Amino acid sequence: MKNKISTALLLAYAVTAGAAQASDITLWREPAPVVKKGKFFSVIQDRGTLQKAIKNSNNEFIFSEKGAGVKPLVLIGAPVEVFEYLKENETRIIKNHLQEMPEIYMGITKYLPRKRFNGLFPVQDFLVKTLDQALKFVPAGTVLTDAAGVPADLKELYHITNSLNVKEKSSGDILYVKFSYLPEDGMQKIGTYTVSFGDILQAMQSKK
Repeated sequence: MKNKISTALLLAYAVTAGAAQASDITLWREPAPVVKKGKFFSVIQDRGTLQKAIKNSNNEFIFSEKGAGVKPLVLIGAPVEVFEYLKENETRIIKNHLQEMPEIYMGITKYLPRKRFNGLFPVQDFLVKTLDQALKFVPAGTVLTDAAGVPADLKELYHITNSLNVKEKSSGDILYVKFSYLPEDGMQKIGTYTVSFGDILQAMQSKK
């Protein structure tokens, strides 16, 4: 009987842990595309596999001329998941060490595996999408917004999103959020040399 109870507890823990991990998102490095020869003289563009972004000794994510820092940074998740990552890591910094290209850009699109990045909507619309997702599970009017539908208080929005369960947080469209020192279609400048995730959230809130 004791063994059966222990087994049941272990299974319950495994299910719970798996659910918690499913909602966790992290920052990735986007690989550079590689052109390869395919069958019948065709050409295939292999976009490779995302690699987990590693912070430097100063606990910063960097852009640099060499090493992993040459690759863009990427977040992948539902709007609420991405918002919570930025909010919970708002003091975390992205630093650009490229003197001749010090700008930092951001773009957001729907996530389509192995497809080219294309910015599909303005950065400021991200908070509106986050609120829209949250309001599927909480009463309308719970969060005050401006005329454009942007949440007026990010702490209040976080309080709401933090009350959602794992399934609710991961519902909706999966977004591909990209940070780079090179601008692409649909990307917007969010900083020069240094920007924190908190700065990014404030920029989203203020842009009209």
